[in-house]
Amino acid sequence: MPMRTTPTPISTMPTLDESVATIAARLLALKPGPLAALRRMDPDGGAGTPEFWRLAADLDLPQERAGTWMRIVRIMAILSDKGAPGTRKTLHDRRRPLGAALADGGDREWKPPPGDEPYPVLSEARLTRFLALPAGRRAEALERIARALAANRRSGHGLDCRDIAALLLDPDDPGPIRKLARAYYNRLDGVRRRAADDGGTDGGTDGEPDRNDNDKNEEGAA
Repeated sequence: MPMRTTPTPISTMPTLDESVATIAARLLALKPGPLAALRRMDPDGGAGTPEFWRLAADLDLPQERAGTWMRIVRIMAILSDKGAPGTRKTLHDRRRPLGAALADGGDREWKPPPGDEPYPVLSEARLTRFLALPAGRRAEALERIARALAANRRSGHGLDCRDIAALLLDPDDPGPIRKLARAYYNRLDGVRRRAADDGGTDGGTDGEPDRNDNDKNEEGAA
């Protein structure tokens, strides 16, 4: 008599990509009040907001990781466009790595004028400090970086929010932090090479470039 085999259960848990896409879509549809509440949400022991717990229920987020998911949602809310629903564009764009957005502010058309040194939105000094942080200290620093990016990001220009989630969900995995650094320098050095080809700059290879206001303001910040 043939042995019966038990069918392998099919997981209904959403993938990280699906979870991030769902969060981005939900943020896009929120009114300004609930969206602002998510930006103020305290992931370190706070109770969360009704909208967060709706998301947690819909996505079946693990209770033991609630604080981490609160920070992911909060950072995505901080980076989301402001304004009424219908006037904003989604934040999540799989084609635009977070590291590239930290260099160009999310501006796909970033091209400094010929002769100008390309200054990234997040200075190299600040990125270096972030990369040097112990894994357990990156969460708050990433949020501060997100606020700096939000202040400069062009409306309607998105980024890959999976990079944010990956950095926070598994901070000991070197893959996400290495991806961020590589994407940052791919973007920044690509623009510098184009500027050098235009005859306007040596790309900063012969010495330390003059600091811009971003560099001065970021001294001492992670």
